[in-house]
Amino acid sequence: MQTEPQAEPTPMWMVILGWILTLLPALALIASGTVKFMGVKPPEGAPNVGWAESAFFGLGLVEVGCAVLYLFPRTALLGAILVTGYLGGAVATHVRIGDQFSPPIVIGVLVWFGLLLRDDRVRGLLPWRRPSLATPTGGFLAAFGKVLLTLIVLIALIGGLIAALPTDFSVERSTTIDAPPSEVFAQVNDFHKWAPWNPWLKGDDTAKVTIEGAPSGKGAVYKWAGEKVGEGTMTILESRPNELIRIKLEFAKPMEGIAQTDFVFKAKDDKTAVTWSMKGTNNYVGKAFAFALGIEKMIGEKYEDGLKNMKTVVEAKKQK
Repeated sequence: MQTEPQAEPTPMWMVILGWILTLLPALALIASGTVKFMGVKPPEGAPNVGWAESAFFGLGLVEVGCAVLYLFPRTALLGAILVTGYLGGAVATHVRIGDQFSPPIVIGVLVWFGLLLRDDRVRGLLPWRRPSLATPTGGFLAAFGKVLLTLIVLIALIGGLIAALPTDFSVERSTTIDAPPSEVFAQVNDFHKWAPWNPWLKGDDTAKVTIEGAPSGKGAVYKWAGEKVGEGTMTILESRPNELIRIKLEFAKPMEGIAQTDFVFKAKDDKTAVTWSMKGTNNYVGKAFAFALGIEKMIGEKYEDGLKNMKTVVEAKKQK
């Protein structure tokens, strides 16, 4: 009497790697959902995605629910499909507002690659998958070749995604300072006053600053150089008292580039609403850096720190 051959078990290395890649997006979704449950508001000046605060609890519930379904083997495939749908909506939302949209795509790739490695049912859907009851051939080298081919495809997809990213970029953050526009304007219009609130040079003890040109306003030049912060120049192109300061940013190291920075000041009762923004264009290398390092998010966080520091400096002077 013949017995039916047993299905080939998933190699342990694939299971371990699959679960590692599974936990990364699952924990990210659970953390994001937990933040929404707690009602934590985005920092002032963060991009407005257009969702009402009342919707955050429901969005958090969806994120955690999808992550839990994805973690359990019996419902993992359903969870991956639901997560993909949710992430597709997230990508569309960020594209609509002109914000960085690569993180949801990266999470989606991890979701399916992790499931591919740990779940034989998903691998069975691939066109190169041999029948699970067939006699194993090729051993480790064949499995390694398939994983390598998958990685090459993923790299090609990521490369195409980088090429498809928008060439233009923009970052903007805002805050309100309890002081008249003239006092806030003075902190930006004179490069000599940047040191207490400028966030970019913090943490780089080698950074050196040279201020040239006009004492303040149009024509003032600020040069920096340091091991961590690289090298570059800022030049004030336009200065409209208590309204606008426009600066030309020229980066020399670690990568060359040009951008425009604006500070906009608006009176708000007896306070000042100040907006710090940057816009420019990226070539392919610049887009790759932005994709891999989350440059736009990092710039936004620096702007938030700088505006917070400026608020502290200006309001402390008012209290004296």
